[in-house]
Amino acid sequence: MTHHVVFIDAYDSFSNNIISLLETKLGVDVTVLKIDSVVPDLGTFLKPFTAVVVGPGPGNPKNPQDVGLIRDIWALSDDHILPVFGICLGFQSLVLSFGGRVEPLPEPRHGIETYVRSDHKSIFSDIDHIVAVQYHSLHGSLGHDIPESPWNDDDTNYLWNASDSCPDLQPLAWDCQNIDTVAKVSVGGKEKNPSCILMAVKHTTKPFYGVQFHPESICSNINAQKVVLAWWNAAKEWHRDREDLRSTLCVRLKSITLEEGAPLGPFSAVPLSIPATIDTISTCPYSIFNESTNNPIRGTTPSSASVATKTLALGNLTVAAICDRLALSVGETAILESEMRQMRDLGTHSILGVVTANTPKIEYSVGSHVVRVICAGKEIIHNLDRYGGSIFSFLKVFLEKTKAYSPHTTVSFWGGLMGYITYEACLETIDIDINKQETCNDRPDLSFAFIERSIVIDHETQQVYIQSIKADDMEWLKQTHETLADYHDTQSVDGLRLYDHHNKTVNSYLSNVNIQYPVESSYKAKIQACQKIIHSGDSYEMCLTNQAIIEASPLKSSTSWPLYLRLRALNPAPFSAYIHLGPLTLLSTSPERFMSWTRPTSLNDHEAISTCQFRPIKGTVRKQWPGTATEEPRTVTVAEATAMLSTTKERAENLMIVDLIRHDLHGVVGSGNVTVKELMVIEEYASVFQLVSVIEGTLITPLSPSALAANNEGFPTTTNNRVHRIEKVRAVPTTKSGIDVLAASLPPGSMTGAPKRRSCRLLRSIEEEKPRSIYSGVVGYMCVGGGGDFSVVIRSIFKWDDDDDKKNRGRNGVGTGEKNGSGGEKETTPRDKWHIGAGGAVTVLSTAEGEWEEMKTKLGSTIGLFAGEGKA
Repeated sequence: MTHHVVFIDAYDSFSNNIISLLETKLGVDVTVLKIDSVVPDLGTFLKPFTAVVVGPGPGNPKNPQDVGLIRDIWALSDDHILPVFGICLGFQSLVLSFGGRVEPLPEPRHGIETYVRSDHKSIFSDIDHIVAVQYHSLHGSLGHDIPESPWNDDDTNYLWNASDSCPDLQPLAWDCQNIDTVAKVSVGGKEKNPSCILMAVKHTTKPFYGVQFHPESICSNINAQKVVLAWWNAAKEWHRDREDLRSTLCVRLKSITLEEGAPLGPFSAVPLSIPATIDTISTCPYSIFNESTNNPIRGTTPSSASVATKTLALGNLTVAAICDRLALSVGETAILESEMRQMRDLGTHSILGVVTANTPKIEYSVGSHVVRVICAGKEIIHNLDRYGGSIFSFLKVFLEKTKAYSPHTTVSFWGGLMGYITYEACLETIDIDINKQETCNDRPDLSFAFIERSIVIDHETQQVYIQSIKADDMEWLKQTHETLADYHDTQSVDGLRLYDHHNKTVNSYLSNVNIQYPVESSYKAKIQACQKIIHSGDSYEMCLTNQAIIEASPLKSSTSWPLYLRLRALNPAPFSAYIHLGPLTLLSTSPERFMSWTRPTSLNDHEAISTCQFRPIKGTVRKQWPGTATEEPRTVTVAEATAMLSTTKERAENLMIVDLIRHDLHGVVGSGNVTVKELMVIEEYASVFQLVSVIEGTLITPLSPSALAANNEGFPTTTNNRVHRIEKVRAVPTTKSGIDVLAASLPPGSMTGAPKRRSCRLLRSIEEEKPRSIYSGVVGYMCVGGGGDFSVVIRSIFKWDDDDDKKNRGRNGVGTGEKNGSGGEKETTPRDKWHIGAGGAVTVLSTAEGEWEEMKTKLGSTIGLFAGEGKA
């Protein structure tokens, strides 16, 4: 018999982790109900369910919009009452609903691991040594007099009894920091919080329980999870006592629409929409575009099912030499490379995409609801309504129709889409609307080139793979192979000549630059604004960013390639990228993988398996310490960096993002299919040490293409950021791919904070709604073989071609309003305008000075190119 549990979701970024805990540890089937769902008769609706879990969320339980129908759960009549377990916000709402108080903590506790002390009764019976993670700015109070001195069992037994002011609730657990070494460290010894913070309660007559801590966190120990199991046993016992085991009424529920007259909707975890039928789809991989008689791709020979390949020993060839020899860096370019920095399981391949005037490109601008397909100078517009309103659905359809196969399974990329997604396009995936005027109407927020010809370097095997997915393209393969083979003999001489030429070009360019740094006072004020929000309970962590602007006379050459080569030498990284697509030029030396997914491989006769990996970076220490008036500059050792990155603050920052990513992954791959492969390990880079975690999810998909259409259930619909239905989470949906995980996980959690959606909305206000643009977005590829890999755009420099117009002049002596002889403004020379973003995660443990220094450290890894280090 399967029991069914309702989970009340308050739009938190950890909810899916709780659902996974419930489904895997309790063996129940979970149905998700949003706090703003419209339920005309909640009691009747809950009849088929065994119990209710009320989840965490941002905000304050005193605010109706933050708790929604949670208040109705506590007010259920005796005829409709069910066992309820509240977590964090759910716990606080329980306390508030039965006479307690919810008050701010002087020192909020987010991502903090503490020891929870219980009286070993009720759901804490026989459970010892509970270490649990807390995420809360507010705390519940039942009116007890909290002792100022250390805990003494003889003097404080009253803390285990219901108080006179709140007789309906009995304390079950406390965090008593005055006797707990872990807790003392967690607040830096400031001792500002109450000596005992309420951690758990139960109602004295109703089957209501709640805990302040998060048992689902990756850093909560197994005993914290045992509390949930104990509650579940108590819930089933309550039903047995009432001889009313409601699970016998249950059937496996599908999604239920809650608004009267509305049609049935899909499950919450359904994949991105693929139309069941598209009239124009045929065997041609480009036929998705065939909607016009003027289609520039009509008549293109369809790709064969295999990838044509020639191989070559790398020898003394380099990425720069290959690009220069084949002129790959001239004009539009897509290069993802790791030559300067290979790491364990990272940086194993460099991908050089061949972009020509005939290369198909896909472009999308936020808020437009259309996608542009550009090829050979012609443009076709597609309405995204046919694809569930999602650009990612369109991309998924396209890649389904352009599959190709190669026997070289270790080569990461065979051909496919290479490009970028801006931060603003990422925000659309979490229902945050962007005013297009902020991002400039003509700029694409998502741009991918469909790469048919590519050169991939395997740095481990020292092999070069020359590839094409174009039909009958052996002549190009042969010519390219011969060109590179011949270049082996002359590369050393020509390489030196090119190196000298590039150096002279960059040195000349850097001789006349103007740098506008972020303003310290403004940035520190924004840090304080973030902390005020965190204290209010509206966020746990906020990733604040800023940008430096560099103006320079345009390069004499039409390419920024020499500048990129200098940057990657200064800041070697496993996810470097040189992208010039449309008006954007990106020079990236990112150390951070956002996410990757492997090509599906056969699991059995009817299923394939793919692994999705995230590698968030949170925690940075610079390697070169500048020194002070009393200390000499020095190099920080690995041991010193490890100590610096092991503080409560640094661990909390990383932990919050790990738990957030686990939530994102669980929402697509299902319960029990997410693991944390590495937790908070130190990695060394050219200029910094970083604190890195690795999270992986297992995605299972059907091998039969027909299953895709048979199981397609559409795309979730929302109105005014409100989901009007019950959402059912299924363990292993059968039609998903890595693109579903990508769409569900944007923007990168390491660039947002948690909870993601509310934090992003608040950050937009603090950052004055200035676009981050490609900074904080992602860049990478989606392969025709089914895999993909994206990095977070950090430690990067970018510019837009339209940034040199007159409205952007007038700074640093450029376009200052001088008049010519006719009274008009003098013509001024256009300037390149480069942007460099940097920032950091703000928590309650942050200091304005510390965050300012961290931002400068990150900025310094790239701005050094312009500020002196880049000059040779």
